[in-house]
Amino acid sequence: MIELLRRTGAIHMTGAALLVMAVAVAVLFVPHSAHSQLDNFSRKRYVPVRPGEFDTVGRDNAAAMATSAAVALEREIEPSEYMLGPGDRITVSVWTSESMHLTVDVTPEGKVVVPRAGVVNVKGMTLKQASEMIESVVRKVYRASHVEVTLSSLRSFRVYVLGAIRQPTVLTANGTDRVFDIIQRAGGILDTGTVRGITVIRDGAAQPIVVDLQRYLSLGDRSMNPLLTGGDRIIVPIRSERNTVQIYGEVAQQGTFSFLEGDSLSTLIKFAGGFLPSAKLDSVLFVRVSETGSQVEQSYINLQSWKNAFVSTSLSGDIPLRAGDRVFVRNIPKWRERHEVVVRGEVQYPGKYPIQPGATRLKEVLNLTGGFTALASLEDAVIIRTSEINIEDKEFKRLEKMQVSEMSKSEQQYFKTKAREVRGVMSVNFLDLFQKGDESNNPILRDGDSIYVPERNSYINVTGSVRNPGRIVYRPSLTYDRYIELAGGYGFRADKKATLVVKTKGDAFPAESENYSLEPGDNILVLDEPESKFIEVFTQALTILTQLVTVAGVVYTIVRLR
Repeated sequence: MIELLRRTGAIHMTGAALLVMAVAVAVLFVPHSAHSQLDNFSRKRYVPVRPGEFDTVGRDNAAAMATSAAVALEREIEPSEYMLGPGDRITVSVWTSESMHLTVDVTPEGKVVVPRAGVVNVKGMTLKQASEMIESVVRKVYRASHVEVTLSSLRSFRVYVLGAIRQPTVLTANGTDRVFDIIQRAGGILDTGTVRGITVIRDGAAQPIVVDLQRYLSLGDRSMNPLLTGGDRIIVPIRSERNTVQIYGEVAQQGTFSFLEGDSLSTLIKFAGGFLPSAKLDSVLFVRVSETGSQVEQSYINLQSWKNAFVSTSLSGDIPLRAGDRVFVRNIPKWRERHEVVVRGEVQYPGKYPIQPGATRLKEVLNLTGGFTALASLEDAVIIRTSEINIEDKEFKRLEKMQVSEMSKSEQQYFKTKAREVRGVMSVNFLDLFQKGDESNNPILRDGDSIYVPERNSYINVTGSVRNPGRIVYRPSLTYDRYIELAGGYGFRADKKATLVVKTKGDAFPAESENYSLEPGDNILVLDEPESKFIEVFTQALTILTQLVTVAGVVYTIVRLR
């Protein structure tokens, strides 16, 4: 085919172009099964968190972390812990008449070749052990006054992360990496996995290494987060919902924890972060299901001596745990309850203020606020007892479902009164308390009370059936009808005899009454004529108009006949 293309002049290719085309053709003819096998290694895996869901974020993060070997050290390398292995590079510094620095690598067989000194086998040795052996060999050859062995660069190796992991994979690690570091690079443990009972299978080891990351994360036990070496296989098991213990109540972190043989009550409390100060330790409830699973055993334990269980190393009277055990730590009743009231409005420092239940009074709290501002209206200040706002009035609820025509006069009066009532408002005269010193208006406050001191109002509000409803500046010399005139006068359907004066605290008086005096903030309400009265007047006017038209027609006819 290539020769045919050349002869026809369709294309002109160099040798490199022909090679590229040949590779492309070869790929086109690779069997489908071969492509599938290749994809199995190259495609990023999607790990479901729940049925029908794919954790793409966790997958991407894991892939990004897996492609880079973490070389940041958490602290200085401990020579007695660090295991030398193939790929590690060490520097041997020799001080004689002239200093020498020899850089050598650990061979794949676990040996170090030191110039003139020969081969030193360091397989399975820590950095400290290998340093001591190399120094002794070098001293014999170089007759040095001082020899020092240092680790100049870390080796890289492969470890395997398997089991309940977001991204089961092979990762590149170094000699300072621990189990937790590698699991994090693999995307972390799935919700179905457990941080306890993790095993590390190491070539040449008689038994797997058991890792308990719960102890490492909760207690900082570094022995439960061991260093890794080349070829290690980390296996994270699935969590069994039956193989758990639980703790609830007054602890720092309540919840469910995986159970391992050897766990005790103190272990569980330490995992939970210890007791809160509010914990009632003289009667901690311990619940255990019997071995047959048919009975529940309950007992109360006095753990007052365990108050500092989180920091204590050993505790007396500890109890071995079994899978399924539950612990409930109750709280001290009313422990450090915060009782406070809220002050809003025209005071110097509004906000929340603490009170002593059954002792703190209104005047004491308002003194804490720095006193009233110059704009404060003591006449309109109120205390709202929020604890009583939601008290249900069953009689009012019953009347709400009835038509007004179905109510008796007493029921109508009760309904009207309750409908105007502001619930929770206490009857307190702030003027008498702060200007006259009347202590009968100085009530004891309760938790949740709200004190509101509004701004002084300098207006009279005229509403209802007037031509220009709105606020009019208060003038002591004006009467209600004069305010109505300033509001444009009565409207078309205004009932002049049904004008009301509504005081700021809800009292209502007929405008023509002499039982009130107009004050700033009062409302003048002009009601409309009742619908029945309006229709009656309109009908009468229409009848009279019809009669007048009829009479006018008769008169006009008579005049024309003449």
